[in-house]
Amino acid sequence: MGVCAIKIKTVRIGGMGIKKKVKKMENTEDSSGGLFELPSGGVPIQPERDYFFVGEFLDILNEHLKSQKSFVAGEVTEFRAHDKWVSFSLKDKEDKSILKCFLSVWTYRNAGVLLEDGMEVKISGYPRIYKLAGTFSFNVETIEPLGEGSLKKAYLLLLKMLETEGLFSRKRPLPKFIQKIGVISSRDGVVIHDFRKNLKPLGFKINFYNSRVEGVEAVPGIIGGIKWLNKNIPDLDIIVIMRGGGSLESMQVFNNEQVCREIFSSKIPVLCGIGHEVDVPIACLVADAYVSTPTATAYTINESWDDLISGLPMFERRIISQFGFYLKDIFSRLPYLWKNIFGRLEQRIISIKKEASTMSGRIFAAFRRVFLGFGALSEKITKDAIRIIGDRLAILTAQIHKYEKILTVADPERNLRLGYSIVFNEDGRVIKDVKDIKKGELIKTKLGKGEIESEVIRITN
Repeated sequence: MGVCAIKIKTVRIGGMGIKKKVKKMENTEDSSGGLFELPSGGVPIQPERDYFFVGEFLDILNEHLKSQKSFVAGEVTEFRAHDKWVSFSLKDKEDKSILKCFLSVWTYRNAGVLLEDGMEVKISGYPRIYKLAGTFSFNVETIEPLGEGSLKKAYLLLLKMLETEGLFSRKRPLPKFIQKIGVISSRDGVVIHDFRKNLKPLGFKINFYNSRVEGVEAVPGIIGGIKWLNKNIPDLDIIVIMRGGGSLESMQVFNNEQVCREIFSSKIPVLCGIGHEVDVPIACLVADAYVSTPTATAYTINESWDDLISGLPMFERRIISQFGFYLKDIFSRLPYLWKNIFGRLEQRIISIKKEASTMSGRIFAAFRRVFLGFGALSEKITKDAIRIIGDRLAILTAQIHKYEKILTVADPERNLRLGYSIVFNEDGRVIKDVKDIKKGELIKTKLGKGEIESEVIRITN
């Protein structure tokens, strides 16, 4: 029997520029001239193989086709949605050509467009050959409706589905006194400048997230912006999504299912300011509030401060009125308060006198017990200590009498008893100068006993 050697040979497929390394078998015959059989019991192999097996050939083709990504447009037919896959055919209206298309359920959901037969769409992806069936198909990566009719159909399909699910029903109120704002829009153009120009100078803090806002290519940016702001700045008062007006086709990002669901899932209230002519973008219907222009968005945020701005003068009047009322009440209670204060001070002075008398007696007794037993020296020290303490207590007592006399003299009630009086105007304020009253005004005079009400007839300076 002979020996089998394995070498590597490069084979070129004509016209495709694909190279494939295959095994070249060299067979050495044995003395009997028969073919060598592999030790594993496999079938005899040819001396050299310059061909591919079907699976190998299809793998080479699919590898090459995967790099041929393209955009294809046509009419949707035979649309089918399965558990894991979605399939449809794309038909050319001119020559009736058919292209079988497949995509996973996850890709279909991420595309954010609901399909039905008869819609004109533009898809992107790459061709492939299904090995088990030998059929040619197109692996879809993105879907975009084409033409007003298809765009309208996609719009109505998504509108009906999200309305049925209740995504239009939840409307959170925009917070009062909005200050921290997250803005998702394009930094190019005048939208963001118009928005900032129309905001009042109320100390707004704007966090800007730059994103495309036109076409299906803008979908990842809008979704990413909502996610990023919710995760990184969760204390925002509001998220604002803005762009100017445009055609239904240019508005597809705001009629995208995934964008709408991301708006609904935002923990921060969302305000949409998206220009439109007839059909309101579905993203606006899902948002907590929407207006038709970026300028109107700024006005809506300004309005969150209206209650405070318009209410400040009223609050000012209320504060002044309440202050005047409390001031009048205090003045009316002033005599009573003075009497109460002097009464408490008098009681405190009496208490201090009693404490001082008791303390001095205890101190004298203590010193006497301590020092009397030490003979003549201790007696002298005791006398000196008692004398010093006695002097100090005398000074303290004199000061107490002095303060008592001052308080007695300052007592308003005492002055009234001595014949003095206090005159009040109609508001209860004490009159200290004739300039404080006018002719015809009623005044009240408080005497030691009783009060007199009188009218001012003449004023003399």
